[in-house]
Amino acid sequence: SGHFCDVTRRIWGEYEFVHRRDSVDQYKDSVLVDVNISKDPTDSSINIHSSNRIERTINPRGPIAHMFRTEKNGRNFILKLAWTPVKQLPESAVYDALKAANIPNIPLIIDSGIIIENSFGYRVEYLLIEDCGVPLVEYLQTQMLLGISKQSDIAASAMFQAVECIYSAWNAGILHRDITADSVVVKGDQVRIIDWGYTKLVKDGPVDVDALATKWLFNKDNATGDEGSSAPIIGTPLYTSIPVLVGATQRSIADDVESVLYVTIDALYKQHANPPIDGMVGVKFSCSKSLALMRGGCLSDVDFYRQSFGVPYSSERFTWLTDTFRDYLFIRNGEYIGSKLSTQSRFERTVEIQQLERILEQIKERIQSEARSQNAPSNTSRALGNIPDRNAPPATKHTLEKASSLALPVETPGAGTSATKRSRKATADKNTEPPRRSKRIQEKKKHRTIKK
Repeated sequence: SGHFCDVTRRIWGEYEFVHRRDSVDQYKDSVLVDVNISKDPTDSSINIHSSNRIERTINPRGPIAHMFRTEKNGRNFILKLAWTPVKQLPESAVYDALKAANIPNIPLIIDSGIIIENSFGYRVEYLLIEDCGVPLVEYLQTQMLLGISKQSDIAASAMFQAVECIYSAWNAGILHRDITADSVVVKGDQVRIIDWGYTKLVKDGPVDVDALATKWLFNKDNATGDEGSSAPIIGTPLYTSIPVLVGATQRSIADDVESVLYVTIDALYKQHANPPIDGMVGVKFSCSKSLALMRGGCLSDVDFYRQSFGVPYSSERFTWLTDTFRDYLFIRNGEYIGSKLSTQSRFERTVEIQQLERILEQIKERIQSEARSQNAPSNTSRALGNIPDRNAPPATKHTLEKASSLALPVETPGAGTSATKRSRKATADKNTEPPRRSKRIQEKKKHRTIKK
C-alpha cells in the first residue's frame, strides 16, 4: 500500500512521454503528459532501468524524486520522476520561469510535464534534464592530485558561480530555499544549481504568477508567502542557514548565500586526508538549535571559523571569498549579528542586496581585467558564471581550474570588514619590511666604522 503503481510488476523498459493537446488551443501542447510503454526502442522513447538509477536521500514528507541516467541520440540526460505535494510549486514551472528570465548556471531542460495532476494530494511530474555532472564534493575528489590549494581555488570559483545564479534568480523573483551538497554540481568548467523543487516566488516579484499557475495547474496562493509550519522540514540541516534552524518563518537570498557558504566549505573539508577531529564543531549536527548556536559561535571568530568547519588550510582566494561572504551575512553596521540570529528567531537580517551586487560586480571586473592582461579567450567570463552560450563549443575539463585563478581579487574596497582589514594589514606589513642589503655592502660599512 502507499504506492502509485503495482510494484509487483517489472516496470523497467522503454517508455514514451507524449504531451496531450491543449484544451483551449488544439495547436499547442499541454503540460499534461501520457506515458506509453514502447515494445521496441524509438527515437522518442526513454529507457528506464534499475541499473541506471541515481541513489539519493529521500525526504518522505516532501517531494519524492527518482532519477535515472539515460541516453538519447548519443547524448546523456537525467530523467527525473517526482511526486510533489500539490501545495508546492511544480519544479517544471520553476524551470520555466528561470528560463524565461535567462538565469545563468541552471540546467538545460529538454522536456517536462505533469503525468498525474492530483492523486491523494500529490502530483506526478517528469523532467528530462541535461547531464549536469557530479556534486562539487565529488568533483573536487577527482582533482586530488592538484593539492588542497588548487582544490580550494576551484571551490572558490564554484562559490562565485553559485552565488551569481541565486542572485540572478532572486532579482527575477525566484528563491531556491534548499541549497545542499547535491544541488551544486559541476561538469567541465560549469557549475549548475539544480533541484528547484522547494522554490517559492518572491511576493510582488517580476514573475507573472497568474500565467504560470494557469499553465502549470497549481494554486498561485501556495507559490508565495511565509514558510509557515513546513519550515522545519525544508532544507538539509547541515547546509541550512542559522535563522531557519532556529525557526524563522521568512527566507531571503541571504539564507541561500549562507547555504552556499556551508556547501563549499564542507566540500573542501571532505578533501583533507586526515579524519575529522573533535574541534570541528561547525560540521556536527545534534539538533537544529544546537547547530545554530555552535555556528553562531564559530563564525564570530574571523581567524578560526574555517578551522572549526574542518578547513585549517586553503588558498588566499578561498580565504578572501569566504571572509567576504561571511561579512556580507553576519556583519551589520560593524557589529557581528550571528549571536542574535542563533538565539532570536524573530531577529530579521537585512538583505543588503546592493552590497551583494557590488561584490559580484567587483569580482567580474577583476576577471575581465586579468583576462585581458593574460590574453585569455573571450569565453572566460562566460565560463565563470555569466549567461551560458548554448552554441559555444564545450570547454575543456581544466577551464574551471584556470578560471579560479582569475575569479577572485585579493582586496575589494567595501566588500567586507574582516576581508578588507586582512588585505590592508598584509599591505602594511609589506610596505614596512626593511630593504635587503647585500653582504658585501654590510661588510664595507662595518670596516669603515672600525677604521674610524
